[in-house]
Amino acid sequence: MYNTLILLSLLPLSGPEAGEHLTVSAHSVAVLSVESTANADEQIPILSSVPKRQTVAYPPEQPANQSNQSQPVLPLVQQPVIPTVAVSPTVSATPAVPPITVASITESNTSFAQPERNSNSVYVTGLLEVPKRNHVILAAAYQSVLTSLKTEQRTPEGHIVTGADGNPVLIPIVEGMRVFKDQVLGGFDDRELQCNLEISECKLDVAIAEREKKIEVEYAAWGYRVAEAELQMLRETNKLHEKAIAQIEINKAILALQQADANLRLQKYTLDEVKTREVTASEREVAKTKVLINLRKLIAPIDGMIVKIDKAEGEWLREGDPVMEIMQLNTLRAKCLVNAKYYTPDMVNGKDVTVSVSMPMVNNRNEEFPGKVVFAHPKVGAGDLFEVFIEVENRPTGNSWLLQPGRNVSAIIHL
Repeated sequence: MYNTLILLSLLPLSGPEAGEHLTVSAHSVAVLSVESTANADEQIPILSSVPKRQTVAYPPEQPANQSNQSQPVLPLVQQPVIPTVAVSPTVSATPAVPPITVASITESNTSFAQPERNSNSVYVTGLLEVPKRNHVILAAAYQSVLTSLKTEQRTPEGHIVTGADGNPVLIPIVEGMRVFKDQVLGGFDDRELQCNLEISECKLDVAIAEREKKIEVEYAAWGYRVAEAELQMLRETNKLHEKAIAQIEINKAILALQQADANLRLQKYTLDEVKTREVTASEREVAKTKVLINLRKLIAPIDGMIVKIDKAEGEWLREGDPVMEIMQLNTLRAKCLVNAKYYTPDMVNGKDVTVSVSMPMVNNRNEEFPGKVVFAHPKVGAGDLFEVFIEVENRPTGNSWLLQPGRNVSAIIHL
Protein backbone atom coordinates (compact mmCIF):
# COMPACT_ATOMS: atom_id res chain seq x y z
CA MET A 1 0.00 0.00 0.00
CA TYR A 2 2.91 2.35 0.80
CA ASN A 3 5.85 2.30 -1.48
CA THR A 4 7.75 5.33 -0.14
CA LEU A 5 7.58 6.91 3.29
CA ILE A 6 10.33 9.43 4.14
CA LEU A 7 10.54 12.48 6.36
CA LEU A 8 13.73 14.45 6.80
CA SER A 9 14.17 17.63 8.80
CA LEU A 10 17.23 19.77 8.21
CA LEU A 11 17.90 23.03 9.95
CA PRO A 12 20.51 25.68 8.87
CA LEU A 13 23.98 25.16 10.24
CA SER A 14 22.95 21.99 12.16
CA GLY A 15 21.55 19.54 9.58
CA PRO A 16 23.35 16.70 7.82
CA GLU A 17 26.11 17.54 5.44
CA ALA A 18 26.09 16.41 1.82
CA GLY A 19 27.02 12.75 1.59
CA GLU A 20 26.03 11.93 5.23
CA HIS A 21 23.97 8.76 5.79
CA LEU A 22 20.78 8.72 7.80
CA THR A 23 19.58 5.51 9.48
CA VAL A 24 15.98 4.46 9.75
CA SER A 25 14.69 3.24 13.11
CA ALA A 26 12.39 0.30 13.54
CA HIS A 27 9.88 2.44 15.48
CA SER A 28 7.87 5.15 13.85
CA VAL A 29 7.67 8.68 15.18
CA ALA A 30 5.70 10.43 12.48
CA VAL A 31 4.03 9.07 9.36
CA LEU A 32 3.75 10.82 6.04
CA SER A 33 1.96 9.23 3.08
CA VAL A 34 3.68 9.61 -0.26
CA GLU A 35 2.39 8.33 -3.56
CA SER A 36 4.37 5.67 -5.31
CA THR A 37 4.92 7.98 -8.29
CA ALA A 38 6.43 10.82 -6.26
CA ASN A 39 9.50 12.46 -7.68
CA ALA A 40 12.68 11.69 -5.81
CA ASP A 41 13.86 15.34 -6.10
CA GLU A 42 10.59 16.77 -4.86
CA GLN A 43 10.95 19.12 -1.87
CA ILE A 44 9.18 17.92 1.25
CA PRO A 45 7.68 20.58 3.59
CA ILE A 46 8.93 20.48 7.15
CA LEU A 47 6.56 19.99 10.07
CA SER A 48 6.67 22.85 12.56
CA SER A 49 6.68 20.42 15.47
CA VAL A 50 9.25 17.97 14.08
CA PRO A 51 12.53 18.00 16.02
CA LYS A 52 15.86 19.02 14.54
CA ARG A 53 16.79 15.44 13.46
CA GLN A 54 14.15 12.65 13.24
CA THR A 55 13.88 9.07 12.05
CA VAL A 56 10.89 7.21 10.69
CA ALA A 57 10.05 3.53 10.33
CA TYR A 58 8.97 1.73 7.22
CA PRO A 59 6.54 0.05 6.93
CA PRO A 60 4.47 1.84 9.62
CA GLU A 61 3.19 -0.15 12.54
CA GLN A 62 -0.60 -0.45 12.63
CA PRO A 63 -2.93 -1.80 15.28
CA ALA A 64 -4.50 -5.19 14.50
CA ASN A 65 -8.02 -3.82 14.37
CA GLN A 66 -7.03 -1.00 11.97
CA SER A 67 -4.81 -2.91 9.57
CA ASN A 68 -7.05 -2.12 6.62
CA GLN A 69 -7.50 1.57 7.39
CA SER A 70 -5.29 4.30 6.06
CA GLN A 71 -2.81 5.86 8.45
CA PRO A 72 -3.80 9.41 9.50
CA VAL A 73 -1.50 12.13 8.28
CA LEU A 74 -0.23 14.84 10.61
CA PRO A 75 -1.21 18.36 9.61
CA LEU A 76 1.40 20.34 7.74
CA VAL A 77 2.28 23.93 8.42
CA GLN A 78 3.29 25.98 5.40
CA GLN A 79 6.90 27.19 5.86
CA PRO A 80 9.67 28.28 3.52
CA VAL A 81 11.55 25.29 2.13
CA ILE A 82 15.10 25.38 3.47
CA PRO A 83 16.81 22.21 2.25
CA THR A 84 16.42 20.24 -0.91
CA VAL A 85 17.10 16.50 -0.48
CA ALA A 86 17.50 13.98 -3.21
CA VAL A 87 16.11 10.57 -2.08
CA SER A 88 16.05 7.26 -3.84
CA PRO A 89 12.54 6.72 -5.26
CA THR A 90 12.31 3.11 -4.11
CA VAL A 91 12.73 1.84 -0.56
CA SER A 92 12.90 -1.85 0.07
CA ALA A 93 10.13 -3.35 2.21
CA THR A 94 12.52 -5.73 3.95
CA PRO A 95 13.51 -5.05 7.58
CA ALA A 96 17.09 -4.24 6.54
CA VAL A 97 16.50 -0.78 5.13
CA PRO A 98 19.48 0.66 3.30
CA PRO A 99 20.81 4.02 4.53
CA ILE A 100 19.62 7.21 2.82
CA THR A 101 22.31 9.53 1.43
CA VAL A 102 21.86 13.33 1.42
CA ALA A 103 22.93 14.40 -2.05
CA SER A 104 22.78 18.16 -1.68
CA ILE A 105 21.61 20.93 0.62
CA THR A 106 20.44 24.31 -0.67
CA GLU A 107 20.14 27.23 1.75
CA SER A 108 17.60 29.93 0.92
CA ASN A 109 17.77 32.06 4.07
CA THR A 110 20.29 34.78 5.06
CA SER A 111 22.07 32.90 7.84
CA PHE A 112 25.28 32.80 5.77
CA ALA A 113 25.50 36.57 5.18
CA GLN A 114 28.83 38.30 5.72
CA PRO A 115 29.69 39.10 9.36
CA GLU A 116 28.65 42.45 10.71
CA ARG A 117 31.26 45.21 10.64
CA ASN A 118 32.95 46.54 13.72
CA SER A 119 31.01 49.68 14.60
CA ASN A 120 33.83 51.26 16.63
CA SER A 121 36.97 50.95 14.48
CA VAL A 122 38.29 50.10 11.04
CA TYR A 123 41.52 48.11 10.60
CA VAL A 124 43.59 48.99 7.52
CA THR A 125 47.17 48.73 6.29
CA GLY A 126 49.21 50.97 4.04
CA LEU A 127 52.63 52.17 2.87
CA LEU A 128 54.15 55.37 4.24
CA GLU A 129 55.07 58.11 1.78
CA VAL A 130 55.97 61.80 1.88
CA PRO A 131 53.08 64.16 1.01
CA LYS A 132 53.61 66.25 -2.10
CA ARG A 133 53.68 69.48 -0.15
CA ASN A 134 56.56 68.14 1.98
CA HIS A 135 58.72 67.01 -0.94
CA VAL A 136 60.21 69.89 -2.96
CA ILE A 137 62.63 69.80 -5.89
CA LEU A 138 64.50 73.09 -6.37
CA ALA A 139 65.25 73.77 -10.04
CA ALA A 140 66.80 76.49 -12.17
CA ALA A 141 64.34 79.23 -13.08
CA TYR A 142 66.55 80.60 -15.88
CA GLN A 143 69.29 79.41 -18.15
CA SER A 144 72.41 80.43 -16.28
CA VAL A 145 75.52 79.33 -14.39
CA LEU A 146 75.23 77.96 -10.86
CA THR A 147 77.63 80.38 -9.17
CA SER A 148 76.98 79.44 -5.53
CA LEU A 149 75.91 76.38 -3.58
CA LYS A 150 76.44 77.73 -0.07
CA THR A 151 74.26 78.92 2.75
CA GLU A 152 74.60 80.68 6.06
CA GLN A 153 75.34 78.52 9.06
CA ARG A 154 72.44 78.20 11.50
CA THR A 155 71.86 76.92 14.98
CA PRO A 156 69.37 74.06 15.62
CA GLU A 157 66.83 76.74 16.52
CA GLY A 158 67.34 78.45 13.15
CA HIS A 159 69.41 81.47 14.22
CA ILE A 160 72.08 82.70 11.79
CA VAL A 161 75.67 82.35 12.96
CA THR A 162 77.77 85.47 12.30
CA GLY A 163 81.53 85.91 12.20
CA ALA A 164 83.77 88.47 13.89
CA ASP A 165 83.02 91.00 11.13
CA GLY A 166 79.29 90.64 11.68
CA ASN A 167 78.62 88.89 8.39
CA PRO A 168 76.95 85.45 8.22
CA VAL A 169 79.25 82.43 8.14
CA LEU A 170 78.72 80.56 4.83
CA ILE A 171 79.06 76.77 4.62
CA PRO A 172 78.74 74.36 1.64
CA ILE A 173 75.46 72.55 1.00
CA VAL A 174 75.59 68.80 1.75
CA GLU A 175 73.07 65.95 1.93
CA GLY A 176 71.45 65.52 5.33
CA MET A 177 71.70 69.23 6.14
CA ARG A 178 68.72 70.66 7.95
CA VAL A 179 67.34 73.82 6.34
CA PHE A 180 64.65 76.33 7.26
CA LYS A 181 61.96 78.07 5.27
CA ASP A 182 63.16 81.11 3.21
CA GLN A 183 66.80 80.14 3.73
CA VAL A 184 69.00 80.96 0.72
CA LEU A 185 70.83 77.81 -0.40
CA GLY A 186 72.70 79.12 -3.46
CA GLY A 187 72.31 81.23 -6.57
CA PHE A 188 72.93 81.78 -10.27
CA ASP A 189 74.71 84.52 -12.19
CA ASP A 190 72.62 87.69 -11.66
CA ARG A 191 75.08 90.51 -12.49
CA GLU A 192 72.90 91.87 -15.30
CA LEU A 193 69.86 91.95 -13.07
CA GLN A 194 71.79 93.74 -10.36
CA CYS A 195 72.63 96.50 -12.87
CA ASN A 196 68.99 96.76 -13.91
CA LEU A 197 68.04 97.08 -10.28
CA GLU A 198 70.35 100.04 -9.80
CA ILE A 199 68.87 101.78 -12.87
CA SER A 200 65.33 101.20 -11.65
CA GLU A 201 66.13 102.56 -8.23
CA CYS A 202 67.60 105.74 -9.80
CA LYS A 203 64.43 106.25 -11.86
CA LEU A 204 62.41 105.88 -8.73
CA ASP A 205 64.41 108.56 -6.94
CA VAL A 206 63.87 111.01 -9.83
CA ALA A 207 60.14 110.33 -9.92
CA ILE A 208 59.85 110.93 -6.20
CA ALA A 209 61.74 114.22 -6.54
CA GLU A 210 59.48 115.37 -9.38
CA ARG A 211 56.41 114.53 -7.37
CA GLU A 212 57.69 116.51 -4.42
CA LYS A 213 58.61 119.50 -6.59
CA LYS A 214 55.64 121.97 -6.41
CA ILE A 215 57.10 125.03 -8.15
CA GLU A 216 54.82 124.64 -11.19
CA VAL A 217 51.78 124.55 -9.00
CA GLU A 218 52.95 127.54 -7.00
CA TYR A 219 53.66 129.54 -10.16
CA ALA A 220 50.22 128.74 -11.57
CA ALA A 221 48.65 129.77 -8.27
CA TRP A 222 50.43 133.14 -8.38
CA GLY A 223 49.25 133.71 -11.97
CA TYR A 224 45.68 132.99 -10.94
CA ARG A 225 45.83 135.48 -8.07
CA VAL A 226 47.29 138.22 -10.34
CA ALA A 227 44.60 137.74 -12.97
CA GLU A 228 41.94 137.82 -10.28
CA ALA A 229 43.35 141.06 -8.82
CA GLU A 230 43.47 142.80 -12.22
CA LEU A 231 39.84 141.94 -12.95
CA GLN A 232 38.80 143.19 -9.50
CA MET A 233 40.68 146.49 -10.06
CA LEU A 234 38.97 147.12 -13.39
CA ARG A 235 35.56 146.53 -11.89
CA GLU A 236 36.27 148.87 -8.95
CA THR A 237 37.42 151.58 -11.36
CA ASN A 238 34.18 151.37 -13.30
CA LYS A 239 32.26 151.72 -10.07
CA LEU A 240 34.05 154.99 -9.29
CA HIS A 241 33.98 156.31 -12.83
CA GLU A 242 31.22 154.95 -14.93
CA LYS A 243 32.46 153.58 -18.26
CA ALA A 244 36.01 154.56 -17.44
CA ILE A 245 37.16 151.09 -18.52
CA ALA A 246 35.88 149.72 -21.76
CA GLN A 247 33.94 146.47 -21.59
CA ILE A 248 36.44 144.85 -23.92
CA GLU A 249 39.17 145.32 -21.34
CA ILE A 250 37.04 143.80 -18.66
CA ASN A 251 36.34 140.79 -20.92
CA LYS A 252 40.07 140.31 -21.52
CA ALA A 253 40.68 140.34 -17.78
CA ILE A 254 37.97 137.72 -17.29
CA LEU A 255 39.55 135.52 -19.97
CA ALA A 256 43.00 135.88 -18.35
CA LEU A 257 41.54 134.82 -15.02
CA GLN A 258 39.93 131.74 -16.59
CA GLN A 259 43.23 130.80 -18.24
CA ALA A 260 45.08 131.15 -14.95
CA ASP A 261 42.50 128.93 -13.23
CA ALA A 262 42.81 126.25 -15.92
CA ASN A 263 46.61 126.31 -15.66
CA LEU A 264 46.46 125.95 -11.89
CA ARG A 265 44.14 122.94 -12.11
CA LEU A 266 46.37 121.39 -14.78
CA GLN A 267 49.48 121.74 -12.60
CA LYS A 268 47.70 120.24 -9.64
CA TYR A 269 46.51 117.29 -11.75
CA THR A 270 50.02 116.76 -13.07
CA LEU A 271 51.42 116.77 -9.58
CA ASP A 272 48.76 114.55 -8.03
CA GLU A 273 48.19 112.09 -10.88
CA VAL A 274 50.99 112.04 -13.44
CA LYS A 275 53.89 112.40 -11.02
CA THR A 276 52.34 109.89 -8.63
CA ARG A 277 51.87 107.41 -11.46
CA GLU A 278 55.50 107.85 -12.48
CA VAL A 279 56.58 107.07 -8.94
CA THR A 280 54.33 103.99 -8.85
CA ALA A 281 55.68 102.73 -12.16
CA SER A 282 59.26 103.15 -10.94
CA GLU A 283 58.48 101.32 -7.72
CA ARG A 284 57.01 98.40 -9.65
CA GLU A 285 60.03 98.29 -11.93
CA VAL A 286 62.26 97.99 -8.89
CA ALA A 287 60.05 95.26 -7.43
CA LYS A 288 60.08 93.33 -10.72
CA THR A 289 63.86 93.42 -10.88
CA LYS A 290 64.09 92.15 -7.31
CA VAL A 291 61.76 89.26 -8.16
CA LEU A 292 63.96 88.31 -11.10
CA ILE A 293 67.00 88.42 -8.83
CA ASN A 294 65.25 86.19 -6.28
CA LEU A 295 64.43 83.72 -9.04
CA ARG A 296 68.16 83.40 -9.59
CA LYS A 297 68.49 82.23 -5.99
CA LEU A 298 67.76 78.83 -4.49
CA ILE A 299 65.44 79.50 -1.56
CA ALA A 300 64.04 76.75 0.68
CA PRO A 301 60.22 76.92 0.55
CA ILE A 302 59.78 74.62 3.60
CA ASP A 303 61.58 73.43 6.70
CA GLY A 304 63.21 70.08 6.03
CA MET A 305 66.28 68.08 5.17
CA ILE A 306 68.33 68.08 1.98
CA VAL A 307 68.17 64.50 0.70
CA LYS A 308 69.72 64.88 -2.75
CA ILE A 309 72.03 67.29 -4.62
CA ASP A 310 72.09 67.00 -8.43
CA LYS A 311 74.42 69.85 -9.49
CA ALA A 312 77.66 71.49 -8.46
CA GLU A 313 78.99 75.04 -8.51
CA GLY A 314 80.08 76.27 -11.93
CA GLU A 315 77.72 74.06 -13.94
CA TRP A 316 75.64 75.54 -16.74
CA LEU A 317 71.96 74.86 -16.13
CA ARG A 318 69.02 75.11 -18.42
CA GLU A 319 65.65 76.31 -17.25
CA GLY A 320 63.96 73.58 -15.23
CA ASP A 321 67.08 71.52 -14.45
CA PRO A 322 66.81 70.07 -10.89
CA VAL A 323 69.44 71.18 -8.38
CA MET A 324 68.44 69.58 -5.04
CA GLU A 325 65.59 67.88 -3.18
CA ILE A 326 64.20 68.80 0.24
CA MET A 327 61.97 66.56 2.36
CA GLN A 328 59.99 67.34 5.47
CA LEU A 329 59.50 64.16 7.52
CA ASN A 330 57.57 65.47 10.52
CA THR A 331 54.34 64.45 8.77
CA LEU A 332 53.98 61.34 6.59
CA ARG A 333 51.03 59.93 4.69
CA ALA A 334 49.70 56.39 4.34
CA LYS A 335 47.35 55.39 1.53
CA CYS A 336 44.98 52.62 2.66
CA LEU A 337 41.93 50.78 1.33
CA VAL A 338 38.57 50.51 3.12
CA ASN A 339 35.79 48.02 2.36
CA ALA A 340 32.84 49.89 0.84
CA LYS A 341 30.47 47.06 1.83
CA TYR A 342 30.61 48.17 5.44
CA TYR A 343 31.77 51.79 5.40
CA THR A 344 31.21 54.96 3.38
CA PRO A 345 33.71 57.81 2.85
CA ASP A 346 31.83 60.18 5.15
CA MET A 347 31.99 57.60 7.97
CA VAL A 348 35.83 57.62 8.06
CA ASN A 349 36.77 61.06 6.70
CA GLY A 350 38.25 63.30 9.39
CA LYS A 351 38.43 60.52 12.01
CA ASP A 352 41.35 60.05 14.40
CA VAL A 353 43.72 57.17 13.69
CA THR A 354 46.26 55.16 15.68
CA VAL A 355 49.16 54.00 13.50
CA SER A 356 51.71 51.31 14.34
CA VAL A 357 54.56 49.80 12.33
CA SER A 358 53.74 46.37 10.92
CA MET A 359 57.21 44.95 11.68
CA PRO A 360 59.15 45.57 14.93
CA MET A 361 61.33 48.64 14.77
CA VAL A 362 65.00 48.88 15.70
CA ASN A 363 65.74 47.34 19.12
CA ASN A 364 62.29 45.69 18.98
CA ARG A 365 60.55 48.97 19.73
CA ASN A 366 56.83 48.93 19.05
CA GLU A 367 55.72 52.53 18.72
CA GLU A 368 52.26 54.00 18.08
CA PHE A 369 51.72 57.30 16.32
CA PRO A 370 48.67 59.57 16.18
CA GLY A 371 47.13 60.32 12.82
CA LYS A 372 44.01 61.48 11.05
CA VAL A 373 42.08 60.64 7.90
CA VAL A 374 42.52 63.75 5.74
CA PHE A 375 40.80 62.45 2.61
CA ALA A 376 38.42 59.63 1.70
CA HIS A 377 38.05 59.06 -2.03
CA PRO A 378 34.41 59.22 -3.18
CA LYS A 379 35.00 56.65 -5.92
CA VAL A 380 34.81 52.91 -5.19
CA GLY A 381 37.40 50.89 -7.09
CA ALA A 382 38.12 47.24 -7.77
CA GLY A 383 37.18 44.78 -5.05
CA ASP A 384 34.52 47.17 -3.70
CA LEU A 385 37.25 49.23 -1.96
CA PHE A 386 37.91 52.97 -1.75
CA GLU A 387 41.10 54.85 -0.86
CA VAL A 388 41.74 56.91 2.26
CA PHE A 389 44.76 59.11 3.02
CA ILE A 390 45.98 59.06 6.61
CA GLU A 391 48.47 61.68 7.78
CA VAL A 392 50.77 60.46 10.58
CA GLU A 393 52.63 62.67 13.05
CA ASN A 394 56.25 61.53 13.09
CA ARG A 395 58.63 61.83 16.04
CA PRO A 396 62.33 62.75 15.92
CA THR A 397 65.06 60.58 17.35
CA GLY A 398 68.37 62.41 17.45
CA ASN A 399 69.06 63.75 13.96
CA SER A 400 66.63 61.31 12.34
CA TRP A 401 62.98 60.23 12.61
CA LEU A 402 61.28 57.12 13.97
CA LEU A 403 59.16 56.63 10.86
CA GLN A 404 60.68 56.54 7.38
CA PRO A 405 58.93 56.62 4.00
CA GLY A 406 58.49 53.14 2.52
CA ARG A 407 57.55 51.37 5.76
CA ASN A 408 54.41 49.22 5.97
CA VAL A 409 52.10 50.30 8.78
CA SER A 410 48.84 49.16 10.33
CA ALA A 411 46.20 51.68 11.31
CA ILE A 412 43.02 51.70 13.37
CA ILE A 413 40.46 54.31 12.33
CA HIS A 414 38.37 55.25 15.35
CA LEU A 415 34.76 55.85 14.33
